Amino acid sequence: MRALERLGYRAIAERLNRHLDKCPPPAANRDDATVGHWTVQSVRGILTNPKYTGYQVWNRKARKKRGNRANPVSEWVWSPQPVHEPLVTRELFNDVWAYRGRQGSRSGAEPNSHPATTRTYPLRSYVVCALCDRRMFGKVSKGHAHYVCYRDELRRSKADWFDRHPKALWVSEKILLGAVHWFFAERVLGPDREPYLRAQLAAEAGTQQCPGPVDDKTADRVARLREQVAVLGCRQEALLDQLAEEDGNGDPETTRAFRQGIRSRYDRLDAERRALTAELGTLLQAETSVPGGQARQGLSDSELINLLPVLTTRFAELPEAAQRKLYDAFRLEVRYNRIHREIGLTVTIPAALAADLGELTRRTVMPSPGHAHGDQPGFERPRQDSNLRPSA
Repeated sequence: MRALERLGYRAIAERLNRHLDKCPPPAANRDDATVGHWTVQSVRGILTNPKYTGYQVWNRKARKKRGNRANPVSEWVWSPQPVHEPLVTRELFNDVWAYRGRQGSRSGAEPNSHPATTRTYPLRSYVVCALCDRRMFGKVSKGHAHYVCYRDELRRSKADWFDRHPKALWVSEKILLGAVHWFFAERVLGPDREPYLRAQLAAEAGTQQCPGPVDDKTADRVARLREQVAVLGCRQEALLDQLAEEDGNGDPETTRAFRQGIRSRYDRLDAERRALTAELGTLLQAETSVPGGQARQGLSDSELINLLPVLTTRFAELPEAAQRKLYDAFRLEVRYNRIHREIGLTVTIPAALAADLGELTRRTVMPSPGHAHGDQPGFERPRQDSNLRPSA
């Protein structure tokens, strides 16, 4: 539920509590502490416990100087080999551990609880501004829905993208939805997705240097980069917490200097995090790929995508809740580049979840065999007069 459907701890607890006969809640060490149902804390405790992978892990908590606070992942000590029967794979645990939720965006397709809410936005939380890497939000103008990104005047004025970012950046929801529906119908669930993928991988292999063999030094560097990126993210969140706790009731000059200092430190951390993330992406690509797009271990990319069903369905006519369920499962990201007038569409198929992802897709999408794939009612290609290029 966490790795495939991207559910939060509370949503998982609520679902488990509806089936207590099949999913009994954990019992506490003391009878008076047992609550008799699943809680956010009990779900979090299971999903973040690395011992379910079969390995023994020490030094997860700091018990001397900092009380019972959690240590960074980089300070954990793993046993060289599994010491008991695993319940999940390391790959699945790492996927769940790395996922940090929607970061402020609620789950589900239901409308916002605000009384002034009149509609929902199918692509809420999936659309990202390619200039500033911030999530765009839905807004209606003159009766038409758009996704908008405003330039952050307060915190990002020294960022390298600031001068290129319009004060208000808008893109039509109709254009984005047309691109997403086409992408899933053609490139993800369509009968020609494998030739598309092979052509894309061949083009990328022709423009990039073939990676060399992976050694222990590279693997160690990948692990260190992941830890450093996580630490930088935590430091950025801590700075934002300091900014939120500042009440602004002191001297105006002192308050202004404090906020400027926070912004400057945040921008430096952001630049460092982006550089490390780029290096990490390069190493991961070299570690998992060989010329022609074949994986070094396990299934090739083309074999992986063929684990998904081929569906000739009216994707655009699926209920919004069903669409968002698939977007979550495939980890959809829609990046809008205002400068190049381009929509970048990305989905992720983890090897450990490919079979489950295919089954979830079958359950969510109802095939309609009575229509040809390209001529289905409700199937809308991106508008050709929009000057926007969808890229996979």
